Amino acid sequence: MAMKFKLVTRKNMGPDQKEVPEKIYAQMVCGDYVPFDEFVEEVADSSGVGSAGVKAVIDRMVVVLVRHMQHGRRVQVGELGHFRYNFGSDGVTDGKDFATNMIREPKVRFFPGKALRVAKGRTSFEKISPDDKKEDEGGNEDDRPVIE
Repeated sequence: MAMKFKLVTRKNMGPDQKEVPEKIYAQMVCGDYVPFDEFVEEVADSSGVGSAGVKAVIDRMVVVLVRHMQHGRRVQVGELGHFRYNFGSDGVTDGKDFATNMIREPKVRFFPGKALRVAKGRTSFEKISPDDKKEDEGGNEDDRPVIE
């Protein structure tokens, strides 16, 4: 199934913004939301493990993942991929002037495994019409005009 998108007009932030102040861009339209309980049930149905077991493993995985990442480790999570923290800081001209409060809050970086990378490369796209009612579902709170 294809990922859906709509066309929106946005301010041009490129080098030609004086000549072309606005451009038309594709914006993803999110599909249906899959709640965690439904996800767990689906994994349980196809694995032979009960949903309580699947949920317990995922919950514990998060605890262990957080612990390792807080120690600056990269964590490989099987075929899913690996996770690590990444952060930046303000710069100083002399190292003596640097303080840890200049470090910005870490961000979680995820690097997908092979299956996700292959699936991503095989993704197709489908333009939706502005009349499609599904367009407003799935967290698209963007109020920019839609281009037909």
